[in-house]
Amino acid sequence: MSHTILLLPFIFAFAIFVFRFYARENAASMANLSFLLALGTVLVAALYLVLGVISSLPPYSSIGFALTGLVLLGVSIARMFMI
Repeated sequence: MSHTILLLPFIFAFAIFVFRFYARENAASMANLSFLLALGTVLVAALYLVLGVISSLPPYSSIGFALTGLVLLGVSIARMFMI
């Protein structure tokens, strides 16, 4: 059973990482931590979607993806206030 509401933390985290990458770090380098975290966020969200589509999500994996999304959202918010 897939719950697309679990993707909301990933979407918000991605948006914050991208905003920080462009606004605060002037999109200086693709090796920048904000860019890599945004890329990782998209990859984890895509993995969740692909596993959901092919019905290969292990039991209780939604909880793991939800926690991962919340951790990424927390990291993105914390990085937003870092100088």
